[in-house]
Amino acid sequence: MKAVVSLGSNLENRKLNLDIAIINLQSVLNNIITSKYIETKPVGGPEQGDYLNAVAIGDCDLSAEQLLTELLKIEEEMGRVREIKWGPRIIDLDLIVYGDHSSNTDFLKLPHPLAHTRDFVLTPWYSIDPEAEIPGTGAIKTLLASLGKPS
Repeated sequence: MKAVVSLGSNLENRKLNLDIAIINLQSVLNNIITSKYIETKPVGGPEQGDYLNAVAIGDCDLSAEQLLTELLKIEEEMGRVREIKWGPRIIDLDLIVYGDHSSNTDFLKLPHPLAHTRDFVLTPWYSIDPEAEIPGTGAIKTLLASLGKPS
């Protein structure tokens, strides 16, 4: 199944954090491709430093729930602390899309419910998969345009 994972970091060595996360993602995703890193302003939450963001796409044989569990393990192993909603973080890994799988449980919401409004997800995703779509929401190109971003 094709998995789309967004990555973000705004603590310590942000680039190194993303590099390490991508290495760890290779243990759960096959044929992984990764966007260039982009710097973005934080969205929501307390005042904090800018983020470095990327998107990784790969194939996965796990269930969506198992993949999310693995992403959470990577975050924990890298020292992710969850104290403040949308607060600063050493690493953030979000499962954005998993094939055309949909889920609306407390543990897993797919497609990610805010992805279509997040330039820091759409821009790097578009750069490596310009024909991508969020199932039930629309084409990345159209979503970027709705945010006032040229594709």
